[in-house]
Amino acid sequence: MRLTRRNALIGLGTVAAGAGVIGGTGAFTSVTANRTVNVQTAGDASAALTLEPTDSSNASEYVTAPDNGTIQLDLNGTSDNSASSSGLNQNAKTTIDDLVKITNNGSQDITTLNLEITDDSGTDLSGVFAFTKGPNGNTNVGNNADITGGNGLSVGSSVVFGLIINLLNNNNDVSELPSDTTYTLVITANTS
Repeated sequence: MRLTRRNALIGLGTVAAGAGVIGGTGAFTSVTANRTVNVQTAGDASAALTLEPTDSSNASEYVTAPDNGTIQLDLNGTSDNSASSSGLNQNAKTTIDDLVKITNNGSQDITTLNLEITDDSGTDLSGVFAFTKGPNGNTNVGNNADITGGNGLSVGSSVVFGLIINLLNNNNDVSELPSDTTYTLVITANTS
């Protein structure tokens, strides 16, 4: 076959049409598909991200592990029935080190591990809650910040945290925590 302008144009047209069929656009407006999801939960002591009270006296005072297997931080007063405390000091900054140990028992290294205290009061509590890291709380970490400081948490590794409640000098001049408010510790672990 002799190469003519007409044969070249027909050849290019055939190649372009073939590429369109092979590549396609892949565009779609909507897809609905049902899939099965299998999930098994475990208590904090045996989950992929283990949460357990430390061996410190602070943990024995402020961390409980009820029958349902999930830990709770209780800052309403001490667990000792002979004590007469009923909560944290107003207009004060309270630091409680060495409360909870988090261990990566999963199969992947954790790149970031954020801790955040949230509440249902609607009050802006920014600057009120923060965390201490390590034995004796030698490093302070803000609320909703990476407790590992960018180092991550490899499989089998642990990090210990405590809590800072700043009712003295915070962003919104909050001097006491709202009563009848539920606080939640949100832990977000990200892997690569």
